Formats: sequence, C-alpha cells, structure tokens
Amino acid sequence: MGRKRKNRSNSATAIRGSENRVPVPLDTSNSQEVKKAVDKKSLSMLNKLYYFCTRRPKAHEELSVLVSMFGVYLNRKDGYTMKPKGWVNDMVILAAGKIMMEEEKATNGVVTRHMFSPQFVNKVICDLNQSNEDSYKPWCIEDVSLFILPSKLGYDINQCKLVNNLSFFQIFAPTLFEEHWSCYAFEPKDKILYVLDSMHDKFSTRKKNLDDAMKRRFEELLVLMNPGLTKENASITLLRVDVPRQQNIHDCGIYVLKYMEIWDGSIKWQDKTMPDYQRKEILKFRQSLICGWVQHPKNEVREELLKAAGLWGKLC
Repeated sequence: MGRKRKNRSNSATAIRGSENRVPVPLDTSNSQEVKKAVDKKSLSMLNKLYYFCTRRPKAHEELSVLVSMFGVYLNRKDGYTMKPKGWVNDMVILAAGKIMMEEEKATNGVVTRHMFSPQFVNKVICDLNQSNEDSYKPWCIEDVSLFILPSKLGYDINQCKLVNNLSFFQIFAPTLFEEHWSCYAFEPKDKILYVLDSMHDKFSTRKKNLDDAMKRRFEELLVLMNPGLTKENASITLLRVDVPRQQNIHDCGIYVLKYMEIWDGSIKWQDKTMPDYQRKEILKFRQSLICGWVQHPKNEVREELLKAAGLWGKLC
C-alpha cells in the first residue's frame, strides 16, 4: 500500500512539473522558408505575366485585346507602352481613369475623383491652336457633354458632390503636351485648379498659355455644371504644385497615374503632396497596374490571356 501511494505521489509530482515547465517555442523557420518559396514562386509568375503583356507584339498581334472592361479596351500595342522605360500612351491613361472611377463607385457608391479622358485637354489645345477669335470662343454644353453629362458618364457629377455631404470632390485632367504627360486637378468647392507636373522646372511660354487656357475653360465648365453661377462669381485660382521631379524622360505617364490615384493636396511626405518615387517603385507600379487589369474579375478576356501566358489556375 505504501508503495502504491508513493507511485501516485511521483505521478502527481510529474504532472505538476509538466504544468510548470516553460513551453518550448515551435520552430517556425521551416514555415518561413515555405512562405518565402511561395512568395518567390508567385513573384516569378507575376514577372512572367508582366513580360507576356508588355513584350513587343508581332505585327499580327498588335490589336489583340489584353483588357476589356467598363467599356474600355487595351491591346498589345497599348500594353507594350507599360514595359520598363516605356512611354505610356493615351489609351492606358484613359483606361486607368475609367477603371479607377468604376472601382470607387462599386466600393463606395459614389465617385469623388472624376477623371476626364485625355480628349478633354486635346480639345483645349486644339482651340488654342486656332485663330485668336476662335480660340477664345466660349464653350456651350454641347462642347463638353461627353465629359460632364450623366447620360454620357453613367452618373451625375453634381450628385457625387452632394452625396453624404462630401466636401472632397476633384476632377483630374491628364494632359499630353509637347510629348510630356502632366495633369490638372480641379477642386470645384474651393475653385482651385492645380497644375501637377513632374518636370515643372521646364516651363515654356506655350505651357503657360495652356495653363491660362485651362483656367478659362474650367471657369466655363464650372458655370455649365452649376447653372446658378455666373461668369463673374466663377473665377478660379491657378496653382502650380511643387511635386517631386521625375528622374528620366519616360516615366511622366506613370507619375500622372499616381496623381490620379492618390493626390489630394495634403502634405504627407515631408513638405510635399506626393512621395519622391524611386526607380524600383515606378517599375513596380507599371507591373502591378497592367497585371492587375489583366487579372481583374471584370476583364472579359482574363481567362483567355492567362491561358495563353501559361498561368491559368496559378494566379487566379
């Protein structure tokens, strides 16, 4: 009997000892290595998709569609402009703006960042190149219906400003002028037109004339969007923003896409309203944009493209 009690005592001691024992941490090195391997494989597949979308197309491939959604289309010629050091074309800018607006509308039910197509500024430039009499001819609603009427946009710009008492609403006008992309950002509430240019130190007389013309046209646009306003109380202020300068001659379009995506006038990066992007970051933007559009659930040719790239079922 005594021996049995001793065994029970030893057993209880052993249990208490196991309870007081400091747990040994699990070895996570193996799981971390697995994660690194998965990440490396995913990056490799993403790089493969990026090369597939941005390689130089053969003559019979140029019009093959890469992206088809929200009424915009990008073909292989457009995709080629998103390659490293590629000069982004107007179709990429147009598609990006449309996709940004549609995604914001789907997520928040309202568009607070309205993107004009490059065609808007093209119209201003075309008028500016005419004779003095025609270049100053005031616009009427027919001249800008494509850019502001609900029947053309699918939503009402003025309603976007009023929903939930939104105080933040901007109109972005990407601009191709003298083979360089820049952007105008207009805040109707404060009546300020901002000039966002990643090569702002190269300021020509022709660019100043365009800035002045854009100011006049946005004042006219403000009256057309708000019938209660008159020309006298629709005067706006033009401000040139000191944004970080691009480090080369080919990334201006990518800077404009980032303005359209995140610029709101707030100083968040030291004394700037935009970050000073490094070369690797710009390259990553190029890759994430075109690959994101190709993989987008709304892209009508998504499955076809991923199969052609040998990635169907791997990046889905």
